[in-house]
Amino acid sequence: MKGIIYKIFLLVTIFSTVLTTGCEDLDTENLNNPTTAQVLAQGDDLIGVLAGGYLSWWQANHQSRPALTLGVAADAVSCSWGNFGMQRMSEEPRDPYNNSSAETADYQDVARFPWFRNLSAQSIANDIIKAITEDGLSLGDEDADNMMLASAYFLRGISRGYLGMFFDQSYLTEIDTDLTGQLEFNTYQEMITGAVSDLEEANRIATTPDVEFLMDASFINGIQLDQTGLAKLANSYAARFLAQSPRTQEETEAVNWQRVLDFAEQGVDTDFSPISDGNQWFGYWRYAHTGAAGNINGSWARLDMRLVSALDPSQPTRFPVDGSGLDNPEGFSADARLVSDFAFVPTNNFRPERGLWHYSHYKHNRNITEPTYMGDGNGSGPMPVFTATDNDLLQAEAHARLGQLGDAANIINSGTRTSRGGLAPIPSTSESEVIDAILYERYIETLNTGPGGHFFDRRRVGSRLDFNSLDALGGLQEGTPAHFPVPAVEMEVFELTPYNFGGDNDPTGLVRIDN
Repeated sequence: MKGIIYKIFLLVTIFSTVLTTGCEDLDTENLNNPTTAQVLAQGDDLIGVLAGGYLSWWQANHQSRPALTLGVAADAVSCSWGNFGMQRMSEEPRDPYNNSSAETADYQDVARFPWFRNLSAQSIANDIIKAITEDGLSLGDEDADNMMLASAYFLRGISRGYLGMFFDQSYLTEIDTDLTGQLEFNTYQEMITGAVSDLEEANRIATTPDVEFLMDASFINGIQLDQTGLAKLANSYAARFLAQSPRTQEETEAVNWQRVLDFAEQGVDTDFSPISDGNQWFGYWRYAHTGAAGNINGSWARLDMRLVSALDPSQPTRFPVDGSGLDNPEGFSADARLVSDFAFVPTNNFRPERGLWHYSHYKHNRNITEPTYMGDGNGSGPMPVFTATDNDLLQAEAHARLGQLGDAANIINSGTRTSRGGLAPIPSTSESEVIDAILYERYIETLNTGPGGHFFDRRRVGSRLDFNSLDALGGLQEGTPAHFPVPAVEMEVFELTPYNFGGDNDPTGLVRIDN
């Protein structure tokens, strides 16, 4: 049945069926689902199948589950509404992630969407690689076949990478893996290692002398990368996964930062922003910032007070819960982005009984002030998931972690800190000051870009913090799950015990607690 589960998306996308339903039916055997041999009967079939894999990867990671869910867990945005597990993942003190098949579909999908859809994308990539390298299928042109192989390795790498980023363990499947039985779990570190290896292979193919191609236009909506663009993006994702996959400060310090630097230096120099179409390629942005019509009083996410405080240190990092409100709700900042990227809202519309800590007077407004950078995440506009600034910040952090503070400061001082924020340059004499400047840029400048970015950063930069003692740039709140468990429906297929992370009994979010 596992083969059915992971390939259930295979033909759905080929026939342009929208993948917006829940995963609650993914463990039901579909006897009409065709085999790989039936789907990949000839070379031309490869393109449609791989396009389906890219859509599965997109919808695994970039929609409201898990992106908004992790945004509230990371105190990047704040939202008390019950959709997408947001209310439950933003309780203070934090609750564990309740990994139970008896939970509502909406709550289970927080983990099920990235789990099943990334695994499906990995499986589809395996099928394409096998079809070309072992079964002899071809598009009839060497460059076209190289395009397919590089694109398949890239897809497998970014799917494995996000499985390693989101989950404590997963499956690192290969082209010859038997998917019909129980598989051994791989640790998140092994998933990241496998991801980076695939991205290196995609880069190798794309940079082979005399290889020239354009990725098929059906793979990534609105973007058609050439071989150079694909190689740069593969390098950037490799740097991201290495740098942001640690779960603790200690793991961060153990990262091979020279390797991160090597990848990032060959990474993207333009924003990677697929275009939303309101049909299949859409994302969490429509709920994360001001509405497309500019309605700042809309009912969705606000900027969390921790980031309001980062912009204006006179503001508290947590909204008062005694009902007194803020003495000066409209902030002031030396950073010009408080005005350019955020909108002040004089009222709050969250339900007070769900916790006044959700309140904030600011919304992310960059989609309105800079629509060519960030669209509405629904029917039109770009959806930035890997910006050139993000790549620059990975370079800067790698330099700083390697003790090259001057190089790190030069990147920060020539970037968005000064060009968009209008802030004073930072000196290169203090490692902590340089790292704080990098984190500040990551939290403000890359807000609502790559899914889970702020969550990945907070879990790796410092100790867990009591909700009454938060700072602007520090770690996750105590009890926040550091990653998701394998979904209960997956565990129960093989009569394994579901487990949880987080809550009072697991302040680090790293200790497995069986149900």
